Amino acid sequence: MKKDNQKKLATEWILKGQNDLETAGILLREKGPTDTLCFHCQQAVEKFLKAYAVFSGTRFEKIHDLWKLAKLAGKTNRKIIEFEKELKSLNAYYIESRYPSDAAAYSRKECKEALRDANEITQYILKAIEK
Repeated sequence: MKKDNQKKLATEWILKGQNDLETAGILLREKGPTDTLCFHCQQAVEKFLKAYAVFSGTRFEKIHDLWKLAKLAGKTNRKIIEFEKELKSLNAYYIESRYPSDAAAYSRKECKEALRDANEITQYILKAIEK
């Protein structure tokens, strides 16, 4: 893929991820559904990781696993894998928040942590792309 096309597609992934972050923020402020809030945090990070992969020319299969995506991104940026704990925590919200389970209702504290982690990771990725 040409560098211009990579940048364009990465930007599209980022815009979608920013929408997820904004939605999560609204849900937190408005005391919305906690499962949906945490799902949007996971989705934001997934989209930013895919943006980084596209930008850096790293191919990836159709996956949603944040840790696998981070390990791919880590081939060109080792700092990304330093977010292992946060990525693995956010990963749980992809499945748990989409299907009925006992863990689908999260506390406000968990929601704040998920949003904080998502913001920290996505801001790091955004800065790495802008360099």
